[in-house]
Amino acid sequence: MFEAAREHGKAVEVNGLPDRLDLRDEHVRLAIEAGVPLAVSTDAHSVRGLGNMILGVATARRGWATAADVVNTRPLAEILALRP
Repeated sequence: MFEAAREHGKAVEVNGLPDRLDLRDEHVRLAIEAGVPLAVSTDAHSVRGLGNMILGVATARRGWATAADVVNTRPLAEILALRP
């Protein structure tokens, strides 16, 4: 999966919603090793749901992700430049 994501210029999501913590820390590490960028999100459908970002960030950090690995830490112009 990570090879295909890299080949197609896609990021993988680290979702902070407690019911959706589907990308685990070991998967984060594999994505980083494969050169696949991450997007940390909350899957929030309300302002209250934004508090779940801490879970997404914690999962990414347990997988050794740094800000350089996470696309939504970058300036908008840099994110838009990633589009194929």
